[in-house]
Amino acid sequence: MNPHALTRRCLSAVAALALSAGALAVAAPGATAQEDDTDSLRIATNQEVDTFNPFKRRFVITYETSMMTYETLVRMSAENYEPAPGLATEWEESADGLTWTFQIREGATWSDGEPLTADDVAYTYGLLIENEAIRDWNIDFAQNLVSAEATDESTFVLTLAEPAPAEVLSREVYIVPEHIWSQYPDPSADDANQLPLVGSGPFQVAEYKTDEFIRLEANEDYWEGAPGFDEVVYTYYLETDAAVAALETGEVDIVGSGMQGGLNPAQIDALAAQEHVTTNNVQGRRYVSLTLNHGTVTQDGTEFGDGHPALKDPVVRQALHTAIDKQALVDTVLAGGGAPATSLIPAIFDQWHWDGGDALVQFDLAEANRLLDEAGYARGDDGVRTMPGGGRPLNFRFYHHADNTAYATIVEFATEWWAELGIQVEAQAIEQGTLNDLAYLGEFDIAFSGWGVGPNPTEQLGMHTCAVLPTLTDGSERSSENSYCNPEYDALHEQQKVESDPAARAELVKQQQEMLYTDAPVIWLYYQNVMEAYNHERVTGMTSQPAEGGMYTGQQGFTWAYATAQPAGTEESGGVPMGVWIAVAAGAVAIAAIAVVLVMRRKKTADERE
Repeated sequence: MNPHALTRRCLSAVAALALSAGALAVAAPGATAQEDDTDSLRIATNQEVDTFNPFKRRFVITYETSMMTYETLVRMSAENYEPAPGLATEWEESADGLTWTFQIREGATWSDGEPLTADDVAYTYGLLIENEAIRDWNIDFAQNLVSAEATDESTFVLTLAEPAPAEVLSREVYIVPEHIWSQYPDPSADDANQLPLVGSGPFQVAEYKTDEFIRLEANEDYWEGAPGFDEVVYTYYLETDAAVAALETGEVDIVGSGMQGGLNPAQIDALAAQEHVTTNNVQGRRYVSLTLNHGTVTQDGTEFGDGHPALKDPVVRQALHTAIDKQALVDTVLAGGGAPATSLIPAIFDQWHWDGGDALVQFDLAEANRLLDEAGYARGDDGVRTMPGGGRPLNFRFYHHADNTAYATIVEFATEWWAELGIQVEAQAIEQGTLNDLAYLGEFDIAFSGWGVGPNPTEQLGMHTCAVLPTLTDGSERSSENSYCNPEYDALHEQQKVESDPAARAELVKQQQEMLYTDAPVIWLYYQNVMEAYNHERVTGMTSQPAEGGMYTGQQGFTWAYATAQPAGTEESGGVPMGVWIAVAAGAVAIAAIAVVLVMRRKKTADERE
């Protein structure tokens, strides 16, 4: 029993007395039938689960639940994202950089009680090598793997085709239990692993109801010790405002990256005025961008999709870019809570970040018009430009997330700016799952995208290589961000992956970013601050990442915050907090507030890529 069980039982008795006196009670929406003495860490979300298969994770919610359920050999430290021991206590690289030997932690077990050994690690990496679908989903890393072997129960040996030290130590390969996964007919399937999941992390996904909740149970036998909370429950809300209201009334404990787009400055200010809420507004690792459909294509050159042909012209893409005032977006949409973006690596990772230098595009409508004029895109009688020779009008479909007000505001700005160029936009709000489907089918012109980026840039950069182009046209293969394929870029990518000198590697990475910026298959709009809030009367002890000026939600490599979180007040020996008596006296008011939140309960979810 948790040490605070006596207090919780006292609270239950108080609640029973209140009910017998005629007080009304409202169950928290999405809550499951748990014992009264269960300590639940309650997190707001609006992101739909696409899969519980850790090899195919793409969305934020999938990423977070994978991090809590499974472990990696090496973690990204809470201090500064540097490699830190996970399931591997130590590792050694051979002189030629091709062989890595890992010592697996003794005493680690799976959540079903079975021992975790090097055989599980070898089996997991073996899937990346031998399972075609899993390999394709992780091709940028998997294509360099030669063999994975357990030489004994505590020693794992990984052999590479080429040296790639940064990749080996930072690539998040979630170790899965061989005794469970080897029974699956197809380990690459979305439904391969049935709930409850069996993992080695601090929490295990136990229950999921679409549009309602995801519940993860604490792993009481976790090798670092049982977590402070008995469970983590993600509860769904239609709008961020509803999640904010839930935090104010005590229905949830944390609101942050689990809500698509996060909190906005006005919401942060409102929450900061609440005595029981702590807010956090810090530099983030996330970018928001516009993907331009410059032509979707398979690896064998088969074109598919229905993108506007004018977007194949880099001049048109550059004109669109030149006609966006990114600082205005930061000032208005984010109220200063971010910075204009230059590339896919945010400034928080300053050793890899390319700042634009002399190549930085400046907002200039006259220059954008000049580019189009010189390229032969003449205006028609209606003011709308056509392709050279009186061809197709520049009328672009612009898809944005139906439940993201920030994106809707950006659409309004961009539509006005591009109208000054003689470019017409047909904006359409689409549910994010559908939008992603259309994007991978190539059935769009301009669409929003957004990713959280880690300290090793290779995975994000690899999403723009020829190697990850799909082999099919049905949109099922989603390793490529936007069908970008440039042999010169690929050569830089392969070179930086094996470069051992950090300074030399950083220079290659920056050259890759400059090439993407110039070719403009994507327009990076801004880097968004992490804006989050939590109920400090309910939660304490959360570890931020990084240690200085760090975030609690949206962490990378391991959910340090949730694993270290403790129920507030657990150091007390007993007694009923004064807040309980106040809550009972003010029950009618609280219930009315919660009822409002119930009405705003999420009816349909949205997801967002990580």
